[in-house]
Amino acid sequence: MKVALKKWVVGLALATSGIGIFAGFHNLLKPSIALAEAPSNVIQQLKADAMKALRDGQFIKSRDLLVKASSLSSDDPVLSKWVDWSNQFQSQQEGFISERRTQYEKAVEEVNKLVKANKEAYVIEFTRTAHLLSDNKTEFRSLPWVDAIINKAIANAKEFESKEQWLRCLRIYSALSSLEPSKPEWKEKLKLATRRIRLVALYTPDQLKTLQESESKDREDLEAVLRPSTQPATKPTTQASKAKDKDEADNFRIDWHDQLKGVKMLSLRDALTDARVDYYRDVPLPKVLAGGLFGLKAVVTTAGLEKAFPGLADDKKRQAFIDQIDEISRRVKGAMGLDEISEIRRTLLEVQRANSNTISLPEEVLASEFADGAFAELDPFTNVIWPSEMEEFTKTTSGEFSGIGVQIQVDEEGGLKVVSPLEDTPAYRAGIKAGDVITAINGKSAKGISINQAVKNITGPSGTLVTLTVRASDHTSKDYTITRQTIKVASVKGWSHRHGGGWEYIIDPVQKIAYTRITNFTKTTTEELKQALDEVKAQGGKALIVDLRYNPGGLLTAAIGVCETFVKDGVIVSTHADRPTRNPRTEAQANGQNVSDIPMVVLVNQYSASASEIVSGCLKDHKRALIVGERTFGKGSVQMLFPIGDRKQYLKLTTSHYYLPNGKCIHREEDSNDWGVNPDVTVEMTPEQMRTAIDARTDLDVLHARDEKAMEEPAKNIAPEDAARDPKAKKPTTKPKDPLSVDAQLQGALLLLRMALNGAQI
Repeated sequence: MKVALKKWVVGLALATSGIGIFAGFHNLLKPSIALAEAPSNVIQQLKADAMKALRDGQFIKSRDLLVKASSLSSDDPVLSKWVDWSNQFQSQQEGFISERRTQYEKAVEEVNKLVKANKEAYVIEFTRTAHLLSDNKTEFRSLPWVDAIINKAIANAKEFESKEQWLRCLRIYSALSSLEPSKPEWKEKLKLATRRIRLVALYTPDQLKTLQESESKDREDLEAVLRPSTQPATKPTTQASKAKDKDEADNFRIDWHDQLKGVKMLSLRDALTDARVDYYRDVPLPKVLAGGLFGLKAVVTTAGLEKAFPGLADDKKRQAFIDQIDEISRRVKGAMGLDEISEIRRTLLEVQRANSNTISLPEEVLASEFADGAFAELDPFTNVIWPSEMEEFTKTTSGEFSGIGVQIQVDEEGGLKVVSPLEDTPAYRAGIKAGDVITAINGKSAKGISINQAVKNITGPSGTLVTLTVRASDHTSKDYTITRQTIKVASVKGWSHRHGGGWEYIIDPVQKIAYTRITNFTKTTTEELKQALDEVKAQGGKALIVDLRYNPGGLLTAAIGVCETFVKDGVIVSTHADRPTRNPRTEAQANGQNVSDIPMVVLVNQYSASASEIVSGCLKDHKRALIVGERTFGKGSVQMLFPIGDRKQYLKLTTSHYYLPNGKCIHREEDSNDWGVNPDVTVEMTPEQMRTAIDARTDLDVLHARDEKAMEEPAKNIAPEDAARDPKAKKPTTKPKDPLSVDAQLQGALLLLRMALNGAQI
């Protein structure tokens, strides 16, 4: 009788959990309630404590409690599953923890090698790496040897500044900002070094290349110290090969005149005026104008720019301009309380007069660099989108562009490598495959080309032609003349490509757990997600992982649409400024129809930003999903577009901040201690572990082309079960890596859903 009762209780627990799951995942988040029929209150309490530990991210404690409960219950198959899954996860976690400690020890060892070899310029970088891998960062920073390295790095940075070695300064100040985040001076130094590198890259790219070659030589010396047995990866560079590389790179060089075409002082004046009226908080006008004047001083004090602007080569004229800018700066400091619109106009007229009397910078340079300096005083997300940038900006928000449909990257040898063709695009139909190298575009060598240059030359109006010379993996080359067309870029992806088209979503075939990844939020994201959920249902999915890691955000409307897919009512997100502006407070209320109630876990990390934080925060506050991973980025500011000048350019201005349903502001200010979305369950990954997981994920994202005969035939949608019956069905030639073996956060999400689907009240 006692045995029969125990079996009946197990059956009741399973049936009850099934009802709770499909009634809504929020029920799974309630505290565990011990069943009255349970044979042992002790066992039930152990289970409840284990689930609480699991929610808190205490995986070892949770596993130990479950093991203890199992030892007191000889015939509970569900509990046995829980123990097995916990053991499996913990075994993997122990591997990750061991790997982290090994990486830390390696980083410290490399620091010691570099110190002994007097490679002081790089010691600070490897010290930062060790800091990131350390178990206790406060204790690490207090170590005497770390303090000595930081002091030496500060001295090195001052020396590099005096020699205008900006790339070296950038490395040091970046490391110092990580090691001593409470010191704002390192961030300011980092900003200035970054500005100078941008100026050199834009106006005198040959100068930047010289700096990069010096850096490359330093890196080779560094490798010789750290890995003395490693043979050089490249052949010695001769003067002839350098000249050849330069000629090839010049084939597609984008001149600064093209990038700044259409930039006018009138547009700058409009942008500054709109910012004064509509910026979300009150920043004194003198501070903004001083930032613009500082931006101009950075131009005239950055060595090498005289090659682009001859007026800077005249020391007397250059100093006269600096003196006049300093005089304007002193006057601007006392401009508080004056008519601000008049002050903006007066300052810009004085700048133009000083410029025309001395160094004679082109108007577009004067306006662009003043704007860059002025809006840097507001926040990193406020800037002017000039005419040449409008096309690329539109691509990022519309989810479509006109081109051939390939993902590309620059490989180690400077070649333009195809990462993957996009499904059902001209490139895919033509037969271009992952791993191919594009050696020429319209007859011009693509060796040494940048990604931006490649995109500009491969894309173009729909219906036009582009000819690519492509080298395959067998080293044979072929010309492809391809007609461009409008390409729609999917923002919602599944687990792996199904051969013949579409995605496979099921990540756990036994428990029927599905996986989908939202890469960014575009105008089509909500509809794409609904289609993905239909596919998940068709494939028998019973629970869902939504991956928002590395998602930089996108359209607010898309984020709201995604939330409404899972939340029926209540606040999704609200916005308001910190001062009265023309932009009133807003509040988005869910009005979900046919809301999905599938149990969910959402993955986030420190690179999940903006719209992805709105979605994860909303689902967390409404207890609609468990959030797993690491705290998000903290980009919670709202930008609006204001047409300026001839309306062919826009001011992208921060007008308010996002607030989650619980009232928390997402945004991270410089002095913030709390920002973003904190996960329900924290699972940390080291930078190296993240890179490994990304590589494995990329393998599954690659769309492997069909053979040549299949290329000539229309694609067929062949499901795996059909392929097993149809001997003519084409199968992938390579098996991608399994991210599950290297992705600790994904494993954590699977553990939680497996437990939830089998009765655990998490």
